[in-house]
Amino acid sequence: MNRRKTIYNQSSAFLYRSFRLDPLSSLVALMRPQAVVSKVVSGSGRWGVRYLRSTNAGFGMVMAGQCHIQVGGCEPVELTEGDFILLPDGPGFVMLSDPDVEPEAMEICTTPATLAKTHFGPDTDEPDFRLLGGYFQFSAPNAEMLTQIMPGPIHIDSANHSSRRIASTIGSLREEALDQRPGRDLIMQRLVEVMLIEALRYSSEQNGEPVRPGLLNALADDRIGRALTRFHADVSRAWTVGSLAEEALLSRTAFSERFTRLVGMPPMAYLIKWRMAVARDILHRERLPQDAVAAAVGYQSASAFSTAFRREVGQAPGEYARANLALTA
Repeated sequence: MNRRKTIYNQSSAFLYRSFRLDPLSSLVALMRPQAVVSKVVSGSGRWGVRYLRSTNAGFGMVMAGQCHIQVGGCEPVELTEGDFILLPDGPGFVMLSDPDVEPEAMEICTTPATLAKTHFGPDTDEPDFRLLGGYFQFSAPNAEMLTQIMPGPIHIDSANHSSRRIASTIGSLREEALDQRPGRDLIMQRLVEVMLIEALRYSSEQNGEPVRPGLLNALADDRIGRALTRFHADVSRAWTVGSLAEEALLSRTAFSERFTRLVGMPPMAYLIKWRMAVARDILHRERLPQDAVAAAVGYQSASAFSTAFRREVGQAPGEYARANLALTA
């Protein structure tokens, strides 16, 4: 191996090590969630609000009282004290004190990460409903990945251990939002990551509930989950359907059928999609030779990587990198 290739391989290994994680952790790391705004929502008497579509994901935990929430075309959900809900970006939602209240149209305000306050209904000294929550967004270029894995809103009731763990995380998030201490932004990002992983982990563990095909569905399956974990831990390896099937202890045919049913796409289609997501992240953040990026995501040559990248992304890697450098300049 010549010195040039050795340097490329060392660079790509350094870049990729943050993604050598289990599938759920690597997915959240690749989306790089960042807190936008934290807020306290309170309500008194009878009230109702309707929010239109948002490009930010939202979360909330009921601190006191109860409310009813309906997201897009999903069934209404009653939230009581201690309940947590995670909303993917997408359709708007309605939040009501009582199911028969006519909601008032509202606009989502996403100001920089600080603690805001919103009150619904008549002003009183002691509101009968309080919710701590907020919104967060995902860093380009893989922001759309959450909507591809979340089946819709995730509701965790107060009796569940995950809800109590998330409550602690949200409490820390609130404290950081109020402070202006050094390192605040990074800590808030990590807390949002923890909250998101806890919610997605809970969703993937719900047996018997209908879940649309996707990564969460596949991770709950012992065989396919094992293969996905091995792939995500070593994306640069020259994986084939056969080698993935061996990891899952299944025949090629059985593995392909099971993987496609659970994930929603054939094995190699998923591998290409994930590799291109990692490549976009690298090109978005680093100035590296194309063959170094290719090696980091499992391609033996820059030309093969360039062909796959153009087919998936719609641009050659060099064009994509130059466009992103222009945006961040």
